[in-house]
Amino acid sequence: MSVQTEKSLLIDLLQNINDASIIQKVKNFVLHEIEPVSLSEKQKKELDKRLAEHQENSKSGVDAFEFLDSLKSKYEL
Repeated sequence: MSVQTEKSLLIDLLQNINDASIIQKVKNFVLHEIEPVSLSEKQKKELDKRLAEHQENSKSGVDAFEFLDSLKSKYEL
């Protein structure tokens, strides 16, 4: 099912709910799920290190789509 279809179904369900507390719970859940996650200093340093390595040698990495394709093949997904 597409994301748009899922959204439409959820909107339809919410329109038929007459209990404000249920709608508030759904809203709180969604807002919590989309909150940006703060990185620790260690994670920030690791990302900075990886970015610097990439900037020094941009050919050293692996294409993300090729990597995902290899995982799919490896695990027969």
